[in-house]
Amino acid sequence: MKLANTTVFQLALRFSIVFTIISVTILLSVYYITILEIETQTERELLHEIAELDSHYNQHGFDSLKELVNLRDQYGQHLHHYYSIIDNNTHVAGTKFLIKVNHKADYERFGISFHNFAKYFDADGHEVIIRYGEKELSNGMSMLVGQAQNSLTELQEHTITAIFYAVLVTLALSIIIGIYMGKEVLSRIKVIDSGMQEAISTDFKQLLAVPKKEDEFQSLTTKLNAMLERIDDLIIGMRQVTDNIAHDLRSPLTRMKSRLEVTLLKERDSAEYRHIMESTIKDCDDLLNTFNSLLCIAQLESGINREPMESINISELCDELADLYQAVAEESHLTFTWNKPDDIYIRGSRQLFAQAINNMLENAVKYTPQGGHIELIIDKNSRNTTVTVNDTGPGIPVSSREDVLKRFKRLDSARSKTGNGLGLSLVNAIAKLHNANLVLDNNNPGLSIKLIFKND
Repeated sequence: MKLANTTVFQLALRFSIVFTIISVTILLSVYYITILEIETQTERELLHEIAELDSHYNQHGFDSLKELVNLRDQYGQHLHHYYSIIDNNTHVAGTKFLIKVNHKADYERFGISFHNFAKYFDADGHEVIIRYGEKELSNGMSMLVGQAQNSLTELQEHTITAIFYAVLVTLALSIIIGIYMGKEVLSRIKVIDSGMQEAISTDFKQLLAVPKKEDEFQSLTTKLNAMLERIDDLIIGMRQVTDNIAHDLRSPLTRMKSRLEVTLLKERDSAEYRHIMESTIKDCDDLLNTFNSLLCIAQLESGINREPMESINISELCDELADLYQAVAEESHLTFTWNKPDDIYIRGSRQLFAQAINNMLENAVKYTPQGGHIELIIDKNSRNTTVTVNDTGPGIPVSSREDVLKRFKRLDSARSKTGNGLGLSLVNAIAKLHNANLVLDNNNPGLSIKLIFKND
């Protein structure tokens, strides 16, 4: 991966551009505020001096004003202050440069016309840029007071130059920092990349080395390891399911093949053919039920063809199933207990709930010996609604309770019973789809299966 293509480098470059724009904006703001403050200060000084000279003129007359202007101009030029009195374009006193030019003032304030900027060459031949104010006297002449602006002009030039170089330095440093950060992050990403490649080559059994530093890379590596473990579990589960399918489907297929081959060995009457066909159809039904259960579990776990969610009267649904299994339990010489509670509503798919509770009751009937007891209970509190099926069968050891929720997983004690080992797997898939919990517990004796739903 090229460094320039890394997100970190591109992000650093974008930040450098944004930071440069912000820096330039701040520098230009400071620049314009400073220039404005200097110009305002200059204007105040000019206003003050013009007002002072005008007051002197009003008190002591024009001749005294001429002497004062000449005196101030003589000493003021060393301080970059210039004074002049003109009669139209004729020089009367002070600096000869400050002669009235026939053009409009840049602006006026307090009866004084301000001009920006006039050029003047002093005795040494240096160019001086002057900003001056003009005040018309009562005798028709004009008094001009100016101040050199060379330092301001130089400040403007130096500031613009400084801003230009600051931008260049900022961009250069940003690129250098971006390259450093990009290489640093890229090196850590390469460690993860090589680790993932090694995990792929070992069928996801090799986990990544978790960094010791607590940062986003440690969190990412931890989550990737969890994902690799999950993928490994899924691969193992898929292999187990494949093996179980091959094992559980081989027997009925072999039985069907053998039955048909034996049937073809000699002529048989119609009753025998009918019996053989019925047995074969039953085996086909078992195979179809197995595949339908597998398809249903896969669809539930993937969210495909999800049933519409609605408000369901779970008490009424369980009452209907209880009526059915009451008769089934009596045929199996079992006692069945069910007390219908008040109407209890939960949100979900009625069809899937019926299938889940049906599987729970069917398991209870199948594994409870004659003379045993089956109980269906619904309980609701402030937090949860629980559907419980209790039986007095052999139960399930604690160590095997996670295993029996896997597909095709059957305990040795259940091998003598018909079934495909998908009943509880389907119940578990339905529970997960509805954000419910399937809990297997002891009934002492027997098994207690609980579907726990969180109340809305």
